[in-house]
Amino acid sequence: MRSLLMRRERKPAELLLVPMIDIFTVLVTFLLMTAVFSRIAIMQIDLPSSVPAKPAEPKFRLEVIVRQDGFELSDGKQAIGAIPKVSGAYDLNALSERVLAVKREHPTSEDASVLSEPKVPYDELVQVMDTIRSTEVPATDALVVGQAVTGAQTVKVALFTNIALGDAP
Repeated sequence: MRSLLMRRERKPAELLLVPMIDIFTVLVTFLLMTAVFSRIAIMQIDLPSSVPAKPAEPKFRLEVIVRQDGFELSDGKQAIGAIPKVSGAYDLNALSERVLAVKREHPTSEDASVLSEPKVPYDELVQVMDTIRSTEVPATDALVVGQAVTGAQTVKVALFTNIALGDAP
């Protein structure tokens, strides 16, 4: 028996590279497909200066609160006025006049919020937004002075065009 074991010649070990290359090909393909490519972007950051600056005064923002019994107007801090319903309907003409008066006081302001109670119909909200967005004024009005008017008696003026919707407090 010893002679059988001794006679067997040992072959040199072979390194099989083909299966290893196949594994690496699949691995590289998988890694490339799942890699997250990051994008380098430059962000502009305004750092505070060493000189203390006085805080900027907050911009005026009109708030129209649509309630079941009428409108409430405020600037977020204090009430400007209230407009009750007339004959069970919202008084959009009075709202337009009041918003026009507020626009004359704050001519550069364009921001408004329409806040509503849960039971207010959507159609009423759309009418309120249309009312505070624009109105018609006489061509001699102070809000129209800087615009070119060509023979018209009334001019449509933008009041508060940036309108946000929300729930009433």
